[in-house]
Amino acid sequence: MNTSPSDPDQNVKNPLRIGICNLNELEERSKAFRIMNQTSNKKRYLLSREEIKFAGQQTILKKSSEIDISIAKLLRRHYPSNHFIKMFQPDEGIVIVSDMKTPQGISFSMDIVTQILNIAGGAYEGFVDRVDSFADFIHLLNNALFPKLVLIGHLSPENLELEKANFIRGRRMDHFIRFLEITHRNHKPESYFPKLKQVDINSNDSKSWGRLILEIIREYTKPYFLEELR
Repeated sequence: MNTSPSDPDQNVKNPLRIGICNLNELEERSKAFRIMNQTSNKKRYLLSREEIKFAGQQTILKKSSEIDISIAKLLRRHYPSNHFIKMFQPDEGIVIVSDMKTPQGISFSMDIVTQILNIAGGAYEGFVDRVDSFADFIHLLNNALFPKLVLIGHLSPENLELEKANFIRGRRMDHFIRFLEITHRNHKPESYFPKLKQVDINSNDSKSWGRLILEIIREYTKPYFLEELR
């Protein structure tokens, strides 16, 4: 089996755990996806990105094969639960919804984009998208976009009611996508969606951006069953 053993550096090199998971997480996701796919418009699944063999070189899972609950349990019986495997799932990445049509929006949005792209030294650039509005988000969601987490920054004050309506539309399209709203003492002192989890940025607090990154990692990597049972 071409897996990697538990590595304490994984959280540094790949803190969002994109493209990898240990066998505990693999089983949890396979169970969660079966439940989530009953009500979600977009279907989630797991594919192996490597050929997996047992002792004696018997191939149990070919590259690009789907991993279901039975395969996940079989792997757990033969290998330690903290072993990592390379896998693919369609709901990966972060979308930043933040308007850049005004000077205030540009400054705040660029700060958010810069901080997110700096996670893991820029390794996630291909997994981060930014759109100006929830209308743009819905358009992309109807096509190939399938993020795990959405960050809400600056929205157009003139179109705020429309943005709120489109936010609700977007959540109804896939209610398992996770949302995190970012406020800013100078650029955005009040939240648009107070019921969402909030992170506040303070220009006078140099650690506030670091707290945002930690919250993004926690929100991105939390188990799916927390979404189902929430």
